[in-house]
Amino acid sequence: MSSLHTMTTTLDVAIPPSEAFEAVVADLRDALSRRGLSLEPGARGRIAQRGEEVGKVTAWEPGRRLALEWHAAPWKREEQANVELRFEAAPEGTRVLFEIRGWGGLLADEAGDLAGWFGSAALAPLFYAISPEGVGDWLTDRRVRRPTGPRARETYANPIFHWPNFLLILDRLALRAEDNLLEVGCGGGAFMHKALESGCRATAIDHSPEMVRLTIAQNRDAVASGTLTVLEGNAYPLPVSDDSFTCAVMTGVIGFLPDPVEALKEIRRALRPGGRIAIFGGTAALRGTPAAPEPFASRIRFYEKAEFEEIGQEAGFVGVEVEEPNLEAYARAAKVPEEALEMFRDSSGALLMTGRKA
Repeated sequence: MSSLHTMTTTLDVAIPPSEAFEAVVADLRDALSRRGLSLEPGARGRIAQRGEEVGKVTAWEPGRRLALEWHAAPWKREEQANVELRFEAAPEGTRVLFEIRGWGGLLADEAGDLAGWFGSAALAPLFYAISPEGVGDWLTDRRVRRPTGPRARETYANPIFHWPNFLLILDRLALRAEDNLLEVGCGGGAFMHKALESGCRATAIDHSPEMVRLTIAQNRDAVASGTLTVLEGNAYPLPVSDDSFTCAVMTGVIGFLPDPVEALKEIRRALRPGGRIAIFGGTAALRGTPAAPEPFASRIRFYEKAEFEEIGQEAGFVGVEVEEPNLEAYARAAKVPEEALEMFRDSSGALLMTGRKA
């Protein structure tokens, strides 16, 4: 086998091999899913693209090794490659080794195709990934836009600095047992856990697979009883039926949406007539504060009060009101540490939109 058709790379990480294996495979699975490939883990697992198998697991040794037999292309079945990930103990954690052997035979390399593929399809994405914009995008996705990983699970299981706006929203919604609540962008399910104390029924939606799993884990009894349904999906289109809910909430999400009006139209579609909303956002006063540090602040759209109100009206809601709430009392009720209370005095850039479907 020609060494020209072999690629290798290594990465040292400061966690033990068992944790490194779990983290790499979990993030790989989710990232592949967003690109139309599905990874089925386990000794008999596979990777499929649009239902067609492209890789078959030949070794599954958690904490040590993952190997696949890779099918280069359905139009040239004889071309196969071997893909391997190894996790070796290193002085400061784990050395992760990636190797692919035998790939590239289907390219006509006499024309420099393999070298061209390596430059455009392999190196260019890597160069972008380590660029300032690429790193900022990745950190924003991992921490706040599509929370993933151990740190995200810990943060969103009990997001202490989100509790003041959670309590404000619950105050404004005044949930009752007869309500059917929709939460778009549920994070780790902390708000939903508190909302369900009202006796209402609810559906929670998030586009982060990890947050969906965490929401289910944090609300296991409600899910088991059918009181709560948790779905993986986007803000638009929402994976729910028309005229299904009496109220809806979205907190800390709208600033990441390319088309907030379309998102609110989808929420309006899902609400019954008279259904009410509580949408939490923020002004540019938050930029650079602990609530919106870099690199996240550069990737969030902030709204002023009049603009926020206009979004709700354009989406078709009536009785739209936007307040700039003082969250200090809610922060104290949430037991936010004393040294952090300054963030919640006055309006501090917070906005809350309420309204209803006609």
